[in-house]
Amino acid sequence: MHKQTVNELLLDASITPQGPLLIKSGKGAGADPTLLDMNFVRTVHAQLGETVYLPGSSLKGTLRSYCEKIARTVGVSCCDPLSGASCGKRQEAMRGSSGGEVYNSMCTICRVFGHTTMASHLRMSDAYPTSLDRPRAEEVELANRTEERDGVAIDRISGAVAHGPFQLEVVTQGTFYTQLFLKNFQLWQVGLLAVALRDIAQGRVPLGFAKSRGLGRVALEYDRLEISYPGQFGQDKSHDFGGRLYGVTAFPVEDMKAYGFTEEEPMALPTPKEEEAEWGRVNIQYEGNEEIEALLKATVSAWGDYAVAQRARGD
Repeated sequence: MHKQTVNELLLDASITPQGPLLIKSGKGAGADPTLLDMNFVRTVHAQLGETVYLPGSSLKGTLRSYCEKIARTVGVSCCDPLSGASCGKRQEAMRGSSGGEVYNSMCTICRVFGHTTMASHLRMSDAYPTSLDRPRAEEVELANRTEERDGVAIDRISGAVAHGPFQLEVVTQGTFYTQLFLKNFQLWQVGLLAVALRDIAQGRVPLGFAKSRGLGRVALEYDRLEISYPGQFGQDKSHDFGGRLYGVTAFPVEDMKAYGFTEEEPMALPTPKEEEAEWGRVNIQYEGNEEIEALLKATVSAWGDYAVAQRARGD
């Protein structure tokens, strides 16, 4: 499903710490007395200069792990990456097979996030402390005001300090902006991600280091969502792009049966928008947390239908 582009979803979101947050850089103090024992990850950005940020790999890893938990909670199996029965290991033996056969053999989570032998349908950008289309110096300065916190390790037998104190660098204020991009999606995939993003927004899914000790709680808000259907040069009278949301099965896809796609009915958009066709590409845009949340919430039923079907099949 990576040889052609059928539909795309782009979501701009903002992440705000609701307490101390630490994404460790891996750099300890060593011989440098200016560094703390645990430092926040940093990068040098072309527009922002040196800044703390949330790596897209960390965000995607948290999202994948929580989606696996959601899938297992509703009885949908997903592979164990540490076992010999993981999708990546099994498909090493399928070299030479078609893309459809490989995709059809994958578990539910790998169909969204990919694995070692199949590219992901989902991409997440690094989250920087200011919107990149309009950088604001005051926001960067605010997010770069990190704090130093002391920590100790407690002996479980005596209750005394076993190790420490050690110093942690945390961020407690500012807002980080990221983008989630989903290509060639089915409606159930959007619904699954919607459930995970809802729980992150409600503070149930902390990020980073020392989550069990109270660090990492964040709030998430949606800023803009764009649904696109590339390759629509003419007037397509068979699709109501402004009023309905279409998954990949609503379009002619090469070797459709081999992929084993779940058939889905198009979903009515909660707040229909007039579509815009630019460069042979139909775009439907939503702005604001309330509108976007309503659309994502409407896709959760597709995830529920998919989960019921998978349990019936025993997958």
